[in-house]
Amino acid sequence: MKKNIIINGINDESRALYEDLLDHNLDDVIFIDSNRELVNDLNYKSDSPIAYLGNPISPEFLEFVGINREDSEAIFVSMTDSDSVNLISCEIAKLKFELSQVISIVNSKENVPLFNAYGISELVLREKSIIEIILNTAGVTLPVRLMDIQLKGTSVWSIRIPSGSEIIGDDLSKLKIPFRAIILGKIDSKGNPYQSTENIDIEEDDTILIISSNRNEESMTRFFQGKENGQ
Repeated sequence: MKKNIIINGINDESRALYEDLLDHNLDDVIFIDSNRELVNDLNYKSDSPIAYLGNPISPEFLEFVGINREDSEAIFVSMTDSDSVNLISCEIAKLKFELSQVISIVNSKENVPLFNAYGISELVLREKSIIEIILNTAGVTLPVRLMDIQLKGTSVWSIRIPSGSEIIGDDLSKLKIPFRAIILGKIDSKGNPYQSTENIDIEEDDTILIISSNRNEESMTRFFQGKENGQ
C-alpha cells in the first residue's frame, strides 16, 4: 500500500529528513507544528503547502492532516524537542489510530523507559549537547525530571505503589481511575516495562506512569498511595 508520512515538528533535523525522503522518492510527506512562524516559513519556501498549523496531540487535528487516510498507510514521525509532546502524539497515533509505524526522537535517554512502557519502540536518541558532555566530564550529575506539558497544565507523572495501597492485586488494564487521566503503563521493581493494555496485576513497588492534569496531584496521591484510595 502507498505510504504517507507525517512529521511532527519543524526544525533542522526534520527538514533534513524531508530532503532524504525526497531523494528516495517518498514525496507524500507533510509537517505539523504548533508554531505559526515555522509553518508559514516552510510553506513560503515550498512549491506547495506541506506544513499545517495545529495541536500535534489533538486526534481531530491528526485526522484532518491524513493520519487515517483510506488510500494510504501513514507513518508517524515525531521530532520535536519536547519528549512529552513526542510521547503523547506517538501514543495517540499508535493506540487511537492503530498505526504500526510510529517513530520518535527521544531527547533525553532517561525517558526511553517511558516510551518503551507504552509500546513506542522505534526510538532515536538525540545526541548529548556539548554542555552536558562538559558537565558529565567534570563530575556534575544533572537532575532527571519527568516530562511536563507546561502550556497545557498537564504532566507525565510516575507514582510508586507502596505496601499499603489498596490497588495492589488489581489488573492494570482494568484499573478504574476516579479522575481524568491516561495510564501509560507500569515499570515493576525489576525494571520491566508493561503497557496499560496488558493483563498484569499491580504489585508493591511498581511505578505507574500516568498523564493527568496538574490539579489532580492530590487525587493521584490518595488513589495510588492508599490514602483514602480516592474515597
